[in-house]
Amino acid sequence: MKRCFQTKQYEFTYSENHVDSYVLWDNHCHARYEMIAVLEGDISIMLEGRCCRLTEDQYIIIPPLLYHAVTANKQGDYKRVTAFFDIQAVPSVLREEFTQNDAQPAIYSSSLIKDIRICCQEEKAAYYEPLIESLMIPLFYNSLKAPAAGIGDTEVDQFILKLIKYIDDNLCKRITLEDLARYTARSKSFICHRFREIMGIPPGQYVLQKKMAFAQKMIQEGHPPTLVASQIGYKNYGTFYRMYIQHFRSAPSLKQASGASV
Repeated sequence: MKRCFQTKQYEFTYSENHVDSYVLWDNHCHARYEMIAVLEGDISIMLEGRCCRLTEDQYIIIPPLLYHAVTANKQGDYKRVTAFFDIQAVPSVLREEFTQNDAQPAIYSSSLIKDIRICCQEEKAAYYEPLIESLMIPLFYNSLKAPAAGIGDTEVDQFILKLIKYIDDNLCKRITLEDLARYTARSKSFICHRFREIMGIPPGQYVLQKKMAFAQKMIQEGHPPTLVASQIGYKNYGTFYRMYIQHFRSAPSLKQASGASV
């Protein structure tokens, strides 16, 4: 079962399902913030070389452009809430401190997740919109406190983190496998093998997904698509246009709803 609840600032989804396959969501990234909350079940999230585990009443807020995959740690019944939102949904007095946590996402606990689920199950979206949006505010405050559980350094692959940092720092340039080999002083074959082993995807595909998510984010913020294409290293707008449609199944346009997500 899946129920969607959309407000002016959020896209909520409440899901109930019996899990037989351990992979819930393959590797991907989004142009918006994503909250993943567990009501029942046990999941692991791989966040660009780091691994964290969520169980009942725990949630994590994943910042834009952070590559991640979600797997179930056991078979059985799962209940979860996800929410997509932009930084404007966070109260202005919290935004600076809130964005400082982007570099180190952590796990938090709150019983308010159950109340958000109840709102998602209601039919009158307009009636419950003020309530469900107000329930998100305490979660933001909670995320500025000491986390319930951090993401252990023992799970971090330093070589992959080095590659990811280089890619993030150079998203507005053309990035080739030769560039990664030169930067790390490792062979191209080693990089491909290691990256696929840890991230589950070839480095070239990772760079492409990151660039497309970054482009979508910039377009949603009001930047012209032709300018965005050149800013992420595409000299030919036609090539960018085709890749964008392939990823999002819609053309890059300033008329896109801000709620669009990867």
